[in-house]
Amino acid sequence: MLAKELAKEQYVVFGNSSPLSVTIYRAGRQMPHYHREELEIVMCLKGTVEVYSMHEKHVLRAGDIKEADTYDIHTVSRVPEEPDNLVVSFHFDLTHPLFAGKGFELLYYVCSSDEIDRARQPALNRLRRVLWALLYETLQAAPAAGERQETGKVRIHALSAEVLQLLRSSFQYFNAINLDDTYSKDMQDRFEHIIAYMLKNYAGRITMRDICQMEHLNYNYLSQFFKTTSLKTFRAFLHEIRVYHSEHMLLCSPEMTVPEIGYACGFSDPKFFYREFRKKHGHTPHQHRIWYRNYNRLISKDTIFAPEEQRQVINNCIAGFYSNMVWEEAWPELD
Repeated sequence: MLAKELAKEQYVVFGNSSPLSVTIYRAGRQMPHYHREELEIVMCLKGTVEVYSMHEKHVLRAGDIKEADTYDIHTVSRVPEEPDNLVVSFHFDLTHPLFAGKGFELLYYVCSSDEIDRARQPALNRLRRVLWALLYETLQAAPAAGERQETGKVRIHALSAEVLQLLRSSFQYFNAINLDDTYSKDMQDRFEHIIAYMLKNYAGRITMRDICQMEHLNYNYLSQFFKTTSLKTFRAFLHEIRVYHSEHMLLCSPEMTVPEIGYACGFSDPKFFYREFRKKHGHTPHQHRIWYRNYNRLISKDTIFAPEEQRQVINNCIAGFYSNMVWEEAWPELD
């Protein structure tokens, strides 16, 4: 008998040709999951929750956010000492005409309130405000009819597009690793092409000379670029991408052995795979599976609020929310 998978794909329903689906809930302890075609942003509205994304732990309090890219295995969990929480998950459909064909699904994003440096804090605050406006528009548009509903849809489309553009301009992996911030927008665009190519071809042989030829870049220039990042080398970047994909196989393909997963992700030697995985996660691939197996023994359902409950639930949490955050605009009470 095959072992059960430790993480599953979760499907999101988008209504009315909308690019956005919003879920308001009290977090329990979610099953680790991923979305194939959706990008998710988790925003804590009340209390404290823990978000594990690709096994990195993030603690969110009122006003904090964390993004989960397509295929990122993630979970939201209540803190036992603070069970009274309120969370909203924004899911963006990357196959929607608003986003399709623009490459959003082929990028890494690094956006979490607990990891943002001072330079990107204004962009984070802007993103919070746009999400806040999206939540308001969603709740206002739901029971509305006629012209008011159509106006709400237009606003939701515009705000959704702004969220994805903010992620792309300020919270790409490029922004996180570019320590001295000396590289131009042109290099960021090139890096988008590089990461997209590597995400598609990570299982095969990839060299920096291949990348230079593809992007018409000087070898020494690209080598110098990686030296000035937190990665230091092109090979370190390639190994990180391969380890990233290996976690997905470890949790979603329990029938595969650890060496098989290493080979499938482009590592030619299981021992080297073990070393790179431990470097990233602090434990072996086998121990990684054990950790998630133990985590899943305590799964509990979220309390998802029905549409008719959401407006009152949000209004009730506003006072506490504003005591934790400083906003330029106040939240008008929902009708």
